[in-house]
Amino acid sequence: MVDSVQQNGDHAMTTGEEEDPQLDWAVIKSLMSAQANTSTSLEQYLLYVTHDDFDLDRQNVEQCLSQAIDHHERALEDLKVAQELISGENNR
Repeated sequence: MVDSVQQNGDHAMTTGEEEDPQLDWAVIKSLMSAQANTSTSLEQYLLYVTHDDFDLDRQNVEQCLSQAIDHHERALEDLKVAQELISGENNR
């Protein structure tokens, strides 16, 4: 078996498994989905604050934050899927 090392900031993950392109792609896709959900929250709020057509009263801000929470919950779900894929692969 070939050892693989993945860099993550200051941390490196070493697995004794052969490289699995399908696993890598599934993890990448999960991370991309999480990032997209996070970005959607910011983009939506930026749209509200940068366009005069939107009146940002307290109710609108609360609605925007509620939607951001929903997006972040989806992002967490995507990250958990990636984590489960890695954990499942390590248990083989």
